[in-house]
Amino acid sequence: MKITYLVNQEQPDGSVCLCVATHDEWRAVVDANKLLPTEHRRRFIVDVIVEGSNWDCMIMEVSDSEYQEWNKYYLSSRRNRKAAKGIQFLSMDAPIPDRSGLRNFLDSIKSADQVEELACDLALMDQLRKALSAWKPWGPELLDAYLNDEKRNCTDILALKFNVSAQVIRKYKRQFEEFVKKFLEGVSF
Repeated sequence: MKITYLVNQEQPDGSVCLCVATHDEWRAVVDANKLLPTEHRRRFIVDVIVEGSNWDCMIMEVSDSEYQEWNKYYLSSRRNRKAAKGIQFLSMDAPIPDRSGLRNFLDSIKSADQVEELACDLALMDQLRKALSAWKPWGPELLDAYLNDEKRNCTDILALKFNVSAQVIRKYKRQFEEFVKKFLEGVSF
């Protein structure tokens, strides 16, 4: 790796421009900086240029505003590199296990429309569950049974749980279905 130092040097005509300096000359400027107040210090940035296997590092003197801009970008990049250490990148075609077999990440990503629809569905289910809880104590139990596709199998279980006959549970189911229909009719999308 080749390191080039560029420092502002006053020219014979009185102008100041960037000139190539040795490591010792640059080190002298840096050491002198330590004795100066912050607002009078000279600022340097590092620029690394990679060409194949060759790395060129340039340390150059810049104005305070250029230094502030570079430092903001440098600190942001450093934070991102540090955060990226805990991230693993996978192909969108990488297989992932699913209940129905294997599928890929691309198939599992929901479109924006699906995400909005899912959020609305979850909000609606939450409202329905609250309304059922306020209506009857067995309302949420029947909702869970219907959602788990256990409409037919839940009769005996709920009869035992609520200490009523299977006939009463069938009556509860009819009331439940009517309540849900009325609830959904009252919901505007």
